Amino acid sequence: MEKTDLKTGESLVEEHQFRSKNEIVLESTNKNELWSLLTEQVLEDLAKFQMNGSGWTSHSIVALDINTVGYEPLNGSSWAPLPKFLASKKAIIIMKNTDNHCFKWCIARALNPVERDSERITKISSKQAESLNFKGIEFPMNLKDIDKF
Repeated sequence: MEKTDLKTGESLVEEHQFRSKNEIVLESTNKNELWSLLTEQVLEDLAKFQMNGSGWTSHSIVALDINTVGYEPLNGSSWAPLPKFLASKKAIIIMKNTDNHCFKWCIARALNPVERDSERITKISSKQAESLNFKGIEFPMNLKDIDKF
């Protein structure tokens, strides 16, 4: 950033940082659209800074850093026990299945709740799950397939 000192007429140059917010980027994310959005945010912050009477003008871009962190979303699979601190709350149901159809069993149970042994897959819950449309969905289910369901 650059501005002229009104007393001395001297040109001052200083570095200022403008940041965009963090975003989660998945396989399905439109990266060009995201890049445009983040660039827009940074340029908007720069414009606000200049218009707030600071007297600074944009001189040059010294650096552009893009920081990434590995992100592995949860995957559905067969049954695994809840940690004790979560199980003790009695607020989460983990269906006891031996296949990779965890999502199917959870949806069937959510639509057909029971009072007792809610984590068990019974003949009735199997029938209820069969009435749902899982066409074109492979198990274990990926997050990107939730829209298909």
